Amino acid sequence: MKTRSVHRALPRRRFLQLSVGTAVLAGAGRSSCLRAASAPAVSSPFKLRYVLSTNQYGTLPIADILPEVQRAGCEGLDVWAGRWGNQREQIDAMGHDAFAALLARHRVGVSTYTCMDPGFLKAGPHLKAMKAFGGNMVVAGFGGGGPGANDLRGDDLRRAIRAQVERLKPAFDLAGEQGVKLAIENHLNSLLETPDSLPMLADAISASHVGVAFAPFHLPQDAALLGRLVGDLGDRLFYYYAWQYGDGSGNLPPAAQKQQLPGVGPLDFAPMLAALKRHRFNGWTSVFMHPTPRGSPLHQSIPAVTAELNRARAHLERLVAAL
Repeated sequence: MKTRSVHRALPRRRFLQLSVGTAVLAGAGRSSCLRAASAPAVSSPFKLRYVLSTNQYGTLPIADILPEVQRAGCEGLDVWAGRWGNQREQIDAMGHDAFAALLARHRVGVSTYTCMDPGFLKAGPHLKAMKAFGGNMVVAGFGGGGPGANDLRGDDLRRAIRAQVERLKPAFDLAGEQGVKLAIENHLNSLLETPDSLPMLADAISASHVGVAFAPFHLPQDAALLGRLVGDLGDRLFYYYAWQYGDGSGNLPPAAQKQQLPGVGPLDFAPMLAALKRHRFNGWTSVFMHPTPRGSPLHQSIPAVTAELNRARAHLERLVAAL
């Protein structure tokens, strides 16, 4: 009744115009909905998510490193400790409240803690602090090395990896309770020295919050092989070191040390980046090297370190854009 009274109030020609217009709009709406339903979803361009590893700055003050997070194109900090870079000790010394205030002032956060020292089994006290600063992940080595460990292959290696995973289970359980991811680096002097060891490790891990921090430096410098390994790890890959062997990380002149960086040394990173893109890798990436001696900065000034890291990051970005 209400509709008919409206119709009577309108001149016939105007009513027909409105009716036709409404029908056209409705049809257009249905057509656009059908097009939207049938059209494939457009995915956003693949991008690496970077963290700034504090050990690249040696033992320079953490307060001076914080402004570099955004300048280096990073989302947050990867805080190192011990002989590699003492920023975690600096944070503990200044007090967690004071450090939280610094983070707020610079509008940055912590992404990860790297706990090579003390390792997963003793990293418990650092989990809550790392989370309070905005982080979600702890990185450490696997261990399990010892006499003859480097010679293990096949089923012997598989059994040894499973045994080490079982030894680390208390750390895995604690991290799960606190909502923290753990990323195991394939480090030298452990059971993870061969390409075969990484798929074995992935098979041995049942907890979804435990994965791999992939370090190409510690593996054969075969670009195709490294790309396959990254692809095989799939969603077990939590953390990616943009890091190559180059001339090694021993007592070398600065120019030789920098061969560890992407775009400086000879390794082609494209196959690894292509695998990361296929899996839509959403973990953390660190442009990385080990300055010599350990605990020394990549350059003597903080701006120079950041500039060097940005040159390497630009190389990675060019490769990603070309995929």
